[in-house]
Amino acid sequence: MSLRSGLALAATAIALPALLSRSRGETIPMDARARQDAPGSFVRLRHGTTHVVTDGPEAGEPILFIPGATLSLWVWDGLFERLAQAGYRTIRYDRYGIGFSDRPEVDYDQHLFEEQIIDLLDTLGIDRPVTLVALAFGGPIAAEFTVRHPDRVSRLCLVSPDGFATPLNLGLRLAMLPGIGLPFFHLFGDRALASRLPGYSRDRRVVARIQARLLPELRYQGFKRSLLSALGNVPVDAAEYLYRFLDTTGVPVQVVWGRQDPVTPMPPEEVLRTVFSRADLRLLDGVGHLPHYERLDETTAIVLDFLRAHKEQA
Repeated sequence: MSLRSGLALAATAIALPALLSRSRGETIPMDARARQDAPGSFVRLRHGTTHVVTDGPEAGEPILFIPGATLSLWVWDGLFERLAQAGYRTIRYDRYGIGFSDRPEVDYDQHLFEEQIIDLLDTLGIDRPVTLVALAFGGPIAAEFTVRHPDRVSRLCLVSPDGFATPLNLGLRLAMLPGIGLPFFHLFGDRALASRLPGYSRDRRVVARIQARLLPELRYQGFKRSLLSALGNVPVDAAEYLYRFLDTTGVPVQVVWGRQDPVTPMPPEEVLRTVFSRADLRLLDGVGHLPHYERLDETTAIVLDFLRAHKEQA
């Protein structure tokens, strides 16, 4: 028996009770009541409602923050406000499936996320190129959007980008198995996701901040279904080809990455410098998955240097 088959049989036995009951943990529908105390605003796009928060002067150069796989728009706390204070119009949003945005019954793939970005920018009346700042799972989304729409992107900043064999723990690997993965994830997904959080930072205060924001959001219906679909459709393990294509767009690229990031580990530096041959690489010693949480001042300065260095191309 193959390892994959053995895992599938074991997961089936474990997950069978979930097939006979409602999804554990996801008890709250994502509706107006759930959203009543959420900050920012909500816009209706072609695939559903999207949660969006803006800051900074409306006339400022627009910056769109793209979140990762699980942490919603609050993950940009700190950097979002600092760049707004520097005169940029900052925009952060929840991808379909996370935070306070809708969870439509569709495949969560690059095409869906591309349409969400286009619809959001159009709805907000942004008719000039934007800077994209993307975290982890948002990296392949931002890269493909830039490759396909270079005229709509002035700069691209990738923070701890996925695409280089991002590791998944056993719970998430079992959840990705066909057929029984989703019932298994409904049963044990909260535990699998929570077990990853200590790896986000060596600073316990950072981990506590993330836990306090993420764990309550796991109660909203549709999160686990959409997450598994997204992980299966976005190239979190093999996005090098997208990053190499960035060189052909002429769009300036910056990569900010903590050298001690176990959530999205850096590949060897020589690989990075080959894949991102024209990028501004900022590799930070002693930093984990969220540089702006651990070193906000330094990360803000790094991003501002990049924005100002390429202002003439915006």
